[in-house]
Amino acid sequence: MAMVERKNFLQSILNSIRGARWLIVLGGIFLLGLAFSLLSPGFLQFRNLQNIIVQASVTGIMAVGMTFVIMTAGIDISVGGILYLTLVLATGLALKMETGGIVAGTIIYLIAILLGTILGLVNGLLINFVGINPLVVTLATLSVYRGLAIHINKAGITIPPESARFLGIGKILGVPVPLLLAILVTFIGALILSQTRFGRYALAIGASSTSAYQSGLPVRPVLIAVYAIAGLCAGLAGLILMGRVGAVQTDMGIGIEFTVITAVVLGGTLLSGGRASILGSLLGAILLVMIDNGLNLMHASAFIYDIVRGSVLIGAVLIDRASALELFRNWFSLRNLTVSNHRKIST
Repeated sequence: MAMVERKNFLQSILNSIRGARWLIVLGGIFLLGLAFSLLSPGFLQFRNLQNIIVQASVTGIMAVGMTFVIMTAGIDISVGGILYLTLVLATGLALKMETGGIVAGTIIYLIAILLGTILGLVNGLLINFVGINPLVVTLATLSVYRGLAIHINKAGITIPPESARFLGIGKILGVPVPLLLAILVTFIGALILSQTRFGRYALAIGASSTSAYQSGLPVRPVLIAVYAIAGLCAGLAGLILMGRVGAVQTDMGIGIEFTVITAVVLGGTLLSGGRASILGSLLGAILLVMIDNGLNLMHASAFIYDIVRGSVLIGAVLIDRASALELFRNWFSLRNLTVSNHRKIST
């Protein structure tokens, strides 16, 4: 009886950890911030903290879109290619129109967001109508999108109109626009997830697509839509990145898909689908950017960054699987069994 109670107790702890992942990530942000502030005096300077938030807005917005994909047990590793291709096409078209001022910036914004949505939609259509694995499809489209962008841009650098930089460097009432956009996208994403049928359908499909089909849910339209959302978020994030950098260059978006996926998993969304946290994804993005920023201030080796990101991803997956707790529980069971057998032998 005691063994059953102990098992139930450990299971309740496990469920609590899974349910409050965003709180754990938030706690990790504070602890990490404290550690970096002790190791580097410049970490807590207002300018540096603002820089962390602005940098995290790009990853955070993309993480919101990726959350919808992963909650359906899908994956999209083409978002970096989408980001770059949308910027190349949007700035190229705007410059050919030879418009200036606010009009040029508006054209770039609209084209980038529209193209991002369309490119994500292409991923969704290929996955759901051709029946190819999401990993294979998005790996292929990553190569296609980036290769096409480099071909169009001739591997060069494009300078966008100054008006197109507002989303990256602008401020509203003293608050950086990237931060406001990240908050807005996170709020809308959380609202869709918790208050709409689409969000509930996406979670149900991730939990069991077979059951969702049998229940009459619109599985295919939802699975297509989540990739379109991821593409839209990638296009929007690209506009912020372009505004901050002040140019469209070939290294944009390279490797960002790994950081985005890590942020989503770290925030509490299951890779196997069926559970998601929009807020957790944003906090995961902040944590990862904070790690990069802190290591940079400490003048750490460039190779350390990938090691840390990989370790964080492994740690997040292990928490999801609760390997440590499972081992702990198994150890308890084995220990009780051993003690019981020992007593029987002794008697």
